Amino acid sequence: MTTPRVIATDLDGTFLNDAGRYDQHRFDRILAEMRRRGMRFVVATGDPLDHVIELFSGLANASDLTYVVEDGALIALANGTILTAHPMPMPDWRAAVRWLQTAPIMADNFLIACGAATAYTELASDSSRFQASRAFYPSLTSVADLSAVQDEILKLDVTWLRDDVAQQEAAFNREFAGKITATSSGLGGLNVSLPTVSKAAALSQLGSLWQIDPREMAAFGDSGNDLAMLQLVGQGLAVANAAPELLANVAVLPLTNDQGVVMEQIETWLV
Repeated sequence: MTTPRVIATDLDGTFLNDAGRYDQHRFDRILAEMRRRGMRFVVATGDPLDHVIELFSGLANASDLTYVVEDGALIALANGTILTAHPMPMPDWRAAVRWLQTAPIMADNFLIACGAATAYTELASDSSRFQASRAFYPSLTSVADLSAVQDEILKLDVTWLRDDVAQQEAAFNREFAGKITATSSGLGGLNVSLPTVSKAAALSQLGSLWQIDPREMAAFGDSGNDLAMLQLVGQGLAVANAAPELLANVAVLPLTNDQGVVMEQIETWLV
């Protein structure tokens, strides 16, 4: 494998271990060597900006990171400066909220509407699910009526307490075809955003900004919302624990996220 000029990675199930952590000292060394070689590192995740900034805030080389968050609806620098944002039209995301709350096939979901600075939910703030969700959405705010929120919404996060949500994904995309799109995020979740929004589209935008061809990039992922990104770049790599749709369509690494596979592979490029 040739050494890429840009490396992008998903977080949960890919770069982070099963406890949601990573080896900070090891990654700091990697970033320092990448900087020396003029390489760039992109965090590409469905998570919100405040969460990822907090996740990497302890690094000496955190300023070298670029963040593609909310599944590509927002691109930002490490200091929080927003490069691009792609909110959904208000009538479309409000219609989706109402449908998600009433359609029988969508029953029993947990729903979060994600703005650039604040995430909103109808979950009670003293509920265990609200507190669990705050681990990923530090700005999570409980509201009485989600469809009455006035903020610009980048993404809807829809989660069930089961793994397979393929039927729900298909049903949503039939209902809102041509307007907004649901994509599997792994672990029983769907992310809803504009059809033109994806990690792949965001990485392509960054390539244009940096004048780096996607064929000179590498990317890592584990879920359906990573597939287009892995197919865009010159070296798209699925971790061994990836979803079947990735395992069948892109190159697969021999190790899992819990074995530090992303840093293991990057270090082979930096030898």
